[in-house]
Amino acid sequence: MSKKIEHPVFDHKIISYFLIAFCTLMAISIGSLIGSIIGKLIFPSFDTGATGGIASALTSVAMAVIFWLYFKREGYKGILKGHKFGWAFLMLAPFLAVHYAGSVVSWSEFGFSGKVLIAILSALTPGFGEEMSFRGLAVANFMRGVKDGKSIKLIFWLSSIVFGLVHLMNITAGGDVLSCIIQSVYAIGVGMVFCAVYLRTGNLWPMMIAHASVDCMEFLRGDLDVSGGVMVGLGVGDWITIAASGVGVVIALFLMNKKHDEEIIALWNKKWGQ
Repeated sequence: MSKKIEHPVFDHKIISYFLIAFCTLMAISIGSLIGSIIGKLIFPSFDTGATGGIASALTSVAMAVIFWLYFKREGYKGILKGHKFGWAFLMLAPFLAVHYAGSVVSWSEFGFSGKVLIAILSALTPGFGEEMSFRGLAVANFMRGVKDGKSIKLIFWLSSIVFGLVHLMNITAGGDVLSCIIQSVYAIGVGMVFCAVYLRTGNLWPMMIAHASVDCMEFLRGDLDVSGGVMVGLGVGDWITIAASGVGVVIALFLMNKKHDEEIIALWNKKWGQ
């Protein structure tokens, strides 16, 4: 068992959650911007969102490595491990299936952009960047030394609600107000299922891949391709993806039942070398 070391900032759980989430998000945003600029200079005709997505993914992994190196002396195992990889996708499968179905319906409603490669690469920005910021590092630090179920539930709800509320910023990008509010509520449900699976596995890869995949499916919509990814209205497909969020809530509440608290605590204590 490794010796616990005091960290004046990181030991303040709530403060450090917001600090880590913000700093990680800023670092990844800067990385994405630099990637977009470099991509534009080298490949003038290529979509900057795609090159920015590649840079976001690389920056996200780099932040995870830096975080691991900082805490390595305490025996920290990191969050990019393959623990329960298949189990994670099994738990996410119902949510993903409904979400994918909603995206396909949206393609029939609003058109299919056909820009598959661009969509895949662009989806790396939210898939890797948002997961690393709002869940990956911030939640991992919070779980350092957690000993009770109340703390587990606190970070579960905190990270999910913050993730949802951040999506209200789409209003400032010109999104329809009602659509953005609904999207924010939807994002809380998505945050719940992603956080629940992450807490149960300690492995962020499934969440990054799942998040990138649902965003990729949405980026292939003709209307979002034209609007730059900003929601300007709701169709039948959107209501199906909102229903997928509801499925995610049910899965999350099942996974976060208090009977699993000891298992979650044991998992994260092991990840932190405790």
